Amino acid sequence: MQSEDLINQVLEEIESFNIDDIPNIDLYMDQVTTYLNGKFNTSKRHDDDKLLTKTMINNYAKSRLLPPPEKKKYSKDHMIILILIFFFKNVISINDIQTIVTPLLKDYYNNDDIPNSLEDVTNAFLNHVQKSDLIEPLIKEFKNSQNIFGDLESSDRESIETIGLIATLSYDMYIRKRLIEKLIDSLPSSKENTGKDKK
Repeated sequence: MQSEDLINQVLEEIESFNIDDIPNIDLYMDQVTTYLNGKFNTSKRHDDDKLLTKTMINNYAKSRLLPPPEKKKYSKDHMIILILIFFFKNVISINDIQTIVTPLLKDYYNNDDIPNSLEDVTNAFLNHVQKSDLIEPLIKEFKNSQNIFGDLESSDRESIETIGLIATLSYDMYIRKRLIEKLIDSLPSSKENTGKDKK
């Protein structure tokens, strides 16, 4: 198992994304799906996986995750929201995404009255993530996984070590997901929604 190669491959696929690459012109639906599916093509696990379809985008607009297009065209801010949804939906529910996206739409979407734009906010986050040292802790997990079943006899050592790593990473993701959910529940918009639901 070439741990560093695997980690670097995954991180390079994500870090290759740059918000400045998004076109500064408004796009029609077909152009949006073509651009974003091309941009995130490396995220596909299987060749026939659907990353972003017209139906998905229409559903996001219906559920108010995404503002409606202007004259059937999508702006750069639309694209940024779609990218955030793409990343979030692999980890949290649509309801939780709505809780996170709602204040961004309210305060930053297409708002010329504030010093920072939605693009600035998203770039700040992406810059932070790209500067974070994500490789070292993952390599450590890979190496530690080789010792999980140290005393266990196995005819396929590499497979049992991989299963151990999968279990460790899954547990880590479970804990992180629970923490994410608690943080989402602490947001003012989440508390407001909970209050409305109880009435």
